[in-house]
Amino acid sequence: MKKKNQLLFSVAICCLSLFVVTNLSTVAEEETGTSAVPYYESKPKPPMPKPQPSAMQPPVRKPGVSSIGRIKVPPPSAASNGVIYAIADNGDLLWFRHDGRGDGSFRWTDNNARKVGVGWNMKHVFSGGDGVIYAIADNGDLLWFRHDGRGDGSFKWTDNNARKVGVGWNMKHVFSGGDGVIYAIADNGDLMWFRHDGRGDGSFKWAASQGKKVGIGWGEFKQVFSGGDGVIYGVTINGDLMWYRHDGRADGSFRWAAPQGKKVGIGWGEFKQVFSGGDGVIYGVTTNGDLMWYRHDGRADGSFRWAAPQGKKVGIGWNMQHVFSG
Repeated sequence: MKKKNQLLFSVAICCLSLFVVTNLSTVAEEETGTSAVPYYESKPKPPMPKPQPSAMQPPVRKPGVSSIGRIKVPPPSAASNGVIYAIADNGDLLWFRHDGRGDGSFRWTDNNARKVGVGWNMKHVFSGGDGVIYAIADNGDLLWFRHDGRGDGSFKWTDNNARKVGVGWNMKHVFSGGDGVIYAIADNGDLMWFRHDGRGDGSFKWAASQGKKVGIGWGEFKQVFSGGDGVIYGVTINGDLMWYRHDGRADGSFRWAAPQGKKVGIGWGEFKQVFSGGDGVIYGVTTNGDLMWYRHDGRADGSFRWAAPQGKKVGIGWNMQHVFSG
């Protein structure tokens, strides 16, 4: 009898404990939404967030062709930096950078020029892009230089001395077509094509040493300059601005988009010097030394479209011996 009473007492204690725990569990669920007793059934856990590439610092783009993953990222246009070189009457080579090149605003990196060279009293000087500068000496030698300080206007050069990369360059006019291409107008008006394959290091390597004739009658222009990507502008004697595009620029073939050219401007005979700033930008130096900015929005197809037909004055006092874009 005593053992039976002990058993009944134990059962009662167990039932009371179960009742208390159950009630506590119910209260906890109602108040907190969580169970007050251990819960062993497996619940799916939310995935942990992983670091995203956008939350990391992006890679730094350096000049030249860089790669992000497997996507090749080309460098910015060589002429897109707004660098302009000017040769003073005493032969100093001066560096400027027009920060307002994109919209024709009067913004410059420095109010004063930075002298980056001396003794530049050459027969003709023109840019080859990417810091390369060509100069034609009085004896007809074609000289190669590379200004490593082109980005900031510092006095840094690849070599202290010029590298001779050609002879017999006694032409009426010579200008760069980009990517090592050089055009020359002979005394008889023929337009000759050359490609300097040694442009990167100043070596004496050419695609066609004798050149290729790609045009005739180019001696009638007052001024001729490249607009990039095969585009060539010519200023006639009466001041018309003519547009041409040499589709055979890469290999020197006789192929043109519009052999007769297209008239895209008038009154350009008033400028003392005219040169391209790249991406349709054209600079003109007036006889009083003003530097004027224009942008030919129809550069690709030779249409008569301009961002500011009357131009914008972006500089004064540009009475230099010679001015060209870097």
